[in-house]
Amino acid sequence: MSIALWIVEALEWVFPVAFPASRDVRSPAETAMKLIALPFVFASCLGIGWAVFLDSQQHADSELPSSTRNEVAVEVNRPAKQDIAEVLELVGSLEAGRDVEIRSRVSGQIRKLSVDIGDRIDSGQVLVELDDSEEREGVRQAEAALKVAQAAEAAQKLRVDAARRDRDRLRELGKKGVSTPQQREAAESTLAIAGAELKLAVSKAAQVDLEIQRSRLAMAERQIRSPLGGHVASRSVQAGDLAKPDVGLLRIIDLSTVRTSVHVGEGDYRRLREQQVAEVSVDTFPDRVFVGRVERLAPILDPETRTAVVYIAVENPQGFLKPGMHARVRVVLDRREQVCVVPLAAIVDSVRGPTLFVVADNGSTLNQVQVKLGVVEGSVVEIISGVRNDDRVVTLGSHLVRDGQDVQLVEENTLPAD
Repeated sequence: MSIALWIVEALEWVFPVAFPASRDVRSPAETAMKLIALPFVFASCLGIGWAVFLDSQQHADSELPSSTRNEVAVEVNRPAKQDIAEVLELVGSLEAGRDVEIRSRVSGQIRKLSVDIGDRIDSGQVLVELDDSEEREGVRQAEAALKVAQAAEAAQKLRVDAARRDRDRLRELGKKGVSTPQQREAAESTLAIAGAELKLAVSKAAQVDLEIQRSRLAMAERQIRSPLGGHVASRSVQAGDLAKPDVGLLRIIDLSTVRTSVHVGEGDYRRLREQQVAEVSVDTFPDRVFVGRVERLAPILDPETRTAVVYIAVENPQGFLKPGMHARVRVVLDRREQVCVVPLAAIVDSVRGPTLFVVADNGSTLNQVQVKLGVVEGSVVEIISGVRNDDRVVTLGSHLVRDGQDVQLVEENTLPAD
C-alpha cells in the first residue's frame, strides 16, 4: 500500500465525518483508539513532509554547477610600496594674529575720524582726533609763562654779574686799604643773594617748561594712534560722538599671521611639540594647503574633556585667510618611506587580531593570515609583517569568504604607488 492510500485510510478512520460513505456505528473502544492514534497520525504527516522537503533540496543542489555552490568572486591586489604618514586631523576656527580694541585714555568729543572699516593702516597712524581746544590754550599760556620766567632768569643773571663786579672791586680796594671789611662783607652777601635768586629764577623757568610738556602731552592724547599695522575690522563711533575710556572706538586686526586653537586628546598630546609642521585647509580655497606650525601647547588638560588646547600659527602674507574661517588642521606625527601598504577595507578583524585573505599558490584557495599593522593614512594601511610583496590580497569581498574557501578571481590589479 502506498503512503498516500495509507494516509487516506487513516483519515477516514480518525475523521469519519469527512468521509460519510464509510461512516458506521463504532463502539466506545474504537472511539478511544481513534483519540490515541491521532497524535501519531499528525507526527507521521510532519515527518513525511520534512523528508519530501529535504529530498527536493538535494535534487535542486545537485542540479546547480559546482562553482555556484562553493566559489565566491573576489577582487585581489598585490601590496604596493609607497610613502605614508601618520596624521592627526583636527578642526578649529581662524583668529587674527593680533586683535586690538582702540580706546581713548581721556574723555572728549570726536572731532575727526580718519579711517573706516576695511582700511589698511600703519603703526603710529592717527585714527581719531578729539577736540583739543583747551589743551592748545593751556600750551599757549604755558609758553607765555615760560617767556616771562626766562626774562626773569636773564635779569637775575645781570644782577649776579653786577654783584660779582662790586665784590671784586672792593677786594682790590681792600688791598690798597681804601675799602673797609664791612663793605667787602656786604658785597659778598649781595652776590650770594643774587646767586640764590638766579637759581630760583632758573627753577621757575624749568617748572614752566615742564608745564608746557605736560600740556603738549595732553594735546597729543587727543590724537589716538594705531599701536600696530593692519586693517580696521570694526568701527563703533563716528565724528561728533563723545569718546570715553570705557567705550571702544575701533577694532584693529593684524592678518600677517593667523592662528587657530584646536583641542587635542591626551593620547595625542604627548606626540606634539612646538614648531611642528601643520597643514591647514579652508573651504574657501579647497585646492590649496597653507603651511603652519605648532606655536604653543597649553600646559594643562581639561579634566572634563581630557583635552588640551594647542595653538597653530599660519603665515598669511597675501591675506587670503580671514578670521572666522573653518580650518581643518593636519599634523604629521610620523612619516614612513616606501613601505608595504594595502587597502584598509582588506583588513578583517578576528579573535587573533587583524588578518588578511591571501590567495594560495594553487590560485583558487584563500588562506587567512594574521598581520601586524602600522600607520593608517586615508584608505590605506601599512603592513609591517604577515604578507609578502608578491602576495595577492583580497581587497573586495574579504568579509564574504572564509579560510580555505575556493574563489574566483574577478579582477587582479596592483595598487598604485604614490
